[in-house]
Amino acid sequence: MMLSGHLSALLLLLLLGSPSRSWVPNYCRTPSEAICNFVCDCWGCTDEAHCGYHGTSNSLGAPFTCNFEQDTCGWRDISTSGYSWLRDRAGATPEGPGPHSDHTLGTDMGWFMAVGTHRGKEAATAALRSAVMHEAAPTCELRFWYHAGSGDVAELRLELTHGVETMVLWQSAGPWHPGWQELMVTTGRIRGSFWVTLSATRNATHRSAVALDDLAFQGCGLPVPQASCPLGHYHCTNQACVEPHQLCDREDNCGDGSDEDADFCSQHTVTDFETGLGPWNHSDGWTKNHSTDGPPFSAWPRQDHSQNSAHGSFLVSKADPSDPAVLFSPKFQASDPQNCSLVFYHFLHGSEAGQLRLFLQTQGPGNPEGPVLLRRRRGELRAAWVRDRVDIQSKHPFQIVLVGETGPGGVVGLDDLILSAYCRPVPDQSGQPLGLPILSPQPQDFCEPGHLACGDLCIPTEQLCDFEQQCPQGEDEQECGTTDFELPLAGGWEDTSVGRLQWVRRQAQDGGGPGTDASGATAGHFLSLKPAWGQLTPEARVLSAPLGPSGPSCELRMAYYFQGDPQGFLALAVVEGSNRELVWQAPISSSGWQWDSVLLGARQRPFQLELVGQLDLEGPGQQGAGVDQVTMMNCNPTAATEKNTEVSCNFERDTCGWHTGHLTDAHWHRVDSHGPQHDHTTGQGYFMLLDPTVPPARGPGAYLLTQLQAPAVAQECLSFWYHLYGPQIGTLRLALRRKGEVDELLWSRSGTQGNRWHQAWATLHHQLDSGTKYQLLFEGLRDGFHGTMALDDVAVRPGPCWAPKQCSFEDSDCGFSSGAQGLWRRQNNATGQVAWGPHTDHTTQTPQGSYMVVDMSPKSLPRGHKASLTSKEHRPLAQPACLTFWYHLSLQNPGTLRVLVEEAERQQVLSVSAQGGFAWRLGSVNVQAEQAWRVVFEVVATGQEHSYVALDDLLLQDGPCPQPASCDFEAGLCGWNHLPWPSLGGYSWDWSGGDIPSRYPQPPEDHTLGTKAGHFALFETGVLGPGGRAAWLRSEPLPPTTASCLHFWYHMGFPEHFYKGELRVLLHSAQGQLTVWGAGGHRRHQWLEGQVEVASTEEFQIMFEATLGGQPVLGPIALDDVEYLPGQRCQLPAPIQGDKAVDTLVPAAVGGALFLLLLVLLGLAVRHWLRKKGGWPFQGETAPTSSFDNILFNSDQVTLPATVTSDVPSNQ
Repeated sequence: MMLSGHLSALLLLLLLGSPSRSWVPNYCRTPSEAICNFVCDCWGCTDEAHCGYHGTSNSLGAPFTCNFEQDTCGWRDISTSGYSWLRDRAGATPEGPGPHSDHTLGTDMGWFMAVGTHRGKEAATAALRSAVMHEAAPTCELRFWYHAGSGDVAELRLELTHGVETMVLWQSAGPWHPGWQELMVTTGRIRGSFWVTLSATRNATHRSAVALDDLAFQGCGLPVPQASCPLGHYHCTNQACVEPHQLCDREDNCGDGSDEDADFCSQHTVTDFETGLGPWNHSDGWTKNHSTDGPPFSAWPRQDHSQNSAHGSFLVSKADPSDPAVLFSPKFQASDPQNCSLVFYHFLHGSEAGQLRLFLQTQGPGNPEGPVLLRRRRGELRAAWVRDRVDIQSKHPFQIVLVGETGPGGVVGLDDLILSAYCRPVPDQSGQPLGLPILSPQPQDFCEPGHLACGDLCIPTEQLCDFEQQCPQGEDEQECGTTDFELPLAGGWEDTSVGRLQWVRRQAQDGGGPGTDASGATAGHFLSLKPAWGQLTPEARVLSAPLGPSGPSCELRMAYYFQGDPQGFLALAVVEGSNRELVWQAPISSSGWQWDSVLLGARQRPFQLELVGQLDLEGPGQQGAGVDQVTMMNCNPTAATEKNTEVSCNFERDTCGWHTGHLTDAHWHRVDSHGPQHDHTTGQGYFMLLDPTVPPARGPGAYLLTQLQAPAVAQECLSFWYHLYGPQIGTLRLALRRKGEVDELLWSRSGTQGNRWHQAWATLHHQLDSGTKYQLLFEGLRDGFHGTMALDDVAVRPGPCWAPKQCSFEDSDCGFSSGAQGLWRRQNNATGQVAWGPHTDHTTQTPQGSYMVVDMSPKSLPRGHKASLTSKEHRPLAQPACLTFWYHLSLQNPGTLRVLVEEAERQQVLSVSAQGGFAWRLGSVNVQAEQAWRVVFEVVATGQEHSYVALDDLLLQDGPCPQPASCDFEAGLCGWNHLPWPSLGGYSWDWSGGDIPSRYPQPPEDHTLGTKAGHFALFETGVLGPGGRAAWLRSEPLPPTTASCLHFWYHMGFPEHFYKGELRVLLHSAQGQLTVWGAGGHRRHQWLEGQVEVASTEEFQIMFEATLGGQPVLGPIALDDVEYLPGQRCQLPAPIQGDKAVDTLVPAAVGGALFLLLLVLLGLAVRHWLRKKGGWPFQGETAPTSSFDNILFNSDQVTLPATVTSDVPSNQ
């Protein structure tokens, strides 16, 4: 068969599959030592593809990252037992002890490496090893995020193997904190090949649920050869270029050691402590040691700096402030006008109280002058050797004195002290050292170490900076963040930078920056970014003293200026333990001083504030950053105001007595009505909003809390309006909290509730005689990033609430009473061991979901006996309403379920006695009541063993009840279930209307009314992404039928042919799935009519499936006026004039089979033609299977492939 060249090429592409599987020739041939060396030697960096490189910029120093979304990046499990690492994602085991979302995406769709839970009783270790890598630069850092929050791991260990030595880079036995935690370690200069191993160890009492994500090697590549170097740089023997300050600093920055050549650096005096102290002298407190002598799980250095080995030596001190360790140089001759430079590497880790100070002690014409402090490093600087340098010009002889002091559990270390050529010792070194008499310990006051003495008081550490003044003059609150930086102590802010930038207190007239401080004074001071001598991470950090606790109104106000390139930033974070929460970032570059306020809110002690900045001070243009006039306001946690008691709030003025909690980095924000978001009170006012994308939040949720409240009456009714909208929004909860008790869950809703405000109620029960105060808290827990939560018009009144209009039994029994017998009970099947009842609930369709159930076996309820479940009083109805509920009957006939409405008297409105099964079924009754009324569910037993009746998801809506599987969507989704299956990465259909503002595209009008006031069901396909999953809208279970007609109208709004959404109709039953109708398109601004004839020999559900057949784009698929006509065949519609289109009914199996047959014949023809030409490509490889519309056509039915149907569980 002869085919045109274009057609042959097109069919060949179809047969070979997607471009991602295409073969790309790689002509790059690199030696083995150049593979995985953090330098891209080949085009596209293919030589680094198995070492974590996935498209990151290949510029020097860019991190080589692995987020495990595509593959394991060369990391492999080397465990020797069943306890091992695997690539996993949270949604695969949603109830497991591991993380519920990955760190990269923050959803259950993201991938990570995880240790599978191990139920054996013996100790075991799971080991994960990197690919073999080559040549790490001295600045190389390894960063990753790990999750061990369940506490199920005995030990984590990170090791680096190089040659015959294996170094422990990090080791911990906890305690473990919830959520993802960041770890950052330095590898140091590694010559030759090496690999990294992460091990998780369990013992008999730990299952070790551990996960790893977002692993990055940063600053690990050595410089590449250059034909010429920038002015002033050193041209290495291997043609690489290094900066002049990197010469003779005991780090191989060139990569061939030429910058540290012995002859080249012969004028420098180096003390590496391998054989002794060299020319340095010390007092008690400093000891020469090495890593192999350090205790496990401590702050001890894991390797020295000189040899980057656990066997290398360094100087270490554990001296406390009362007896500091002192190391002093020999006396040096006057160095003016040249610089005597000292380069040294220091190690401060394990304690915020540790510090290293460097003094200059000079010898004047008479007696020695007082020491001058040249450098102070204080606090936690990570487990790393950090470089620093001081340049000294002195007209008199001098000494350099290094003083180390540690806090509890901390270590101060020194290594590689390098003196330049102009540090010339005085020939006669006899006599007392200059510094020792002056630096002797100072007399101690009467207070204990660490306490502050003010007058006759001793203030303990935990009362310092707690925003409550203890000292008469306020000394205990003076160095607590508030400062104008005019005093040298700078309000207690300490620089903790370890890289090329640092925060320093500087005078405005020193040049650069705005020229004045924030008050306009040229002689004033402020905090500014300046160059530093560190060699590690580029950003600069400065920390406040430990603070707190703080009150809910605690606020920081400050002035700042920021001028930087797009890669620069200025930010404020709150540090609590190992967690850092970004609370502010400078918006845009500006030349002058700007003012801003940051709400910090109520936080526990201790927390610290951290300013983080990054700039390229050597880049083009004027760059700089500064902070001034920092003020902490309204932070006293005990200061009571009238506003604290305000629970009722419409948020128009402020947040009343509500404040944001700090569960994670996600927060509620008070916002005004704008764009698609409007409040409930006026439509133009303020409300509380939780949007996980503003700013992007890693954490799972956020708190909105009241202050402690004193109950006034025994019962109160709390009402509020809520808005849950979006295809992947999550859960909103209301809880009551009392000190020392478990939170009492009052109310919850999960998944999208449509694009509208809903009212909810909850009754608060108090014990007045106990005097216990309480808090109310709203907790928003996200599933992903597609959707928002909102709250408005919170009100509290005395007395109980009416019965709720909606009840899922997830949080409570909704006030239902089972009478004196108490036979009805609320339960779930989380343990898998319930004696009776469904395996899953209807709301969440998981074993963890709750429902009401009654045991109707003869022992509990003899034949003919009754058990009632009675609601609280409902408010009178202004119009007829529809009460819907879902019920589940056991396989053994349990008896009869009756529904009664009790107004003045009881009236039966429904009786169900059909045989049970595995499905939840929908019941509905029309209700009219002019007075307060109750609904009663009454069962009459038949005396069958193992029988039960269960109830779930009650809903009361205005208007008459619709027919089964039929809906015009004016009042809601009727009986159609829009929530996702409890599987990986679920998305939900939604409910909206033409005149309702929305953040997603939607039809301008509905089909029922043909106006903007109408409503419809909607799904936004753009959230699925490339290769995304589907979303289903499911009917209630329907009885078997030989022929019934499903009639509906649909709208598909896609702008171009390239973008294609797909809508399908599926029949779902115990036998599987059958695709009976499908449409895809880009048509805009029109409702299309669809109909399909359905038949099933057993109970089934109708499912509308929305998916994406092309590239991701914002495009809605909408449904309206769905009508199911049982027992009626479809009639071919008459042609319609105008712009309304009609889809003609075509049997899917016949049309699809003909197309598939044509495709197969064409494929065989192309195969024959290619083989005849002798050019069949890729022999030995399996080409992807051809498919049409993701459907496999069999002789008797249409079914989805196993890879798709496995995501849709059978109905329980």
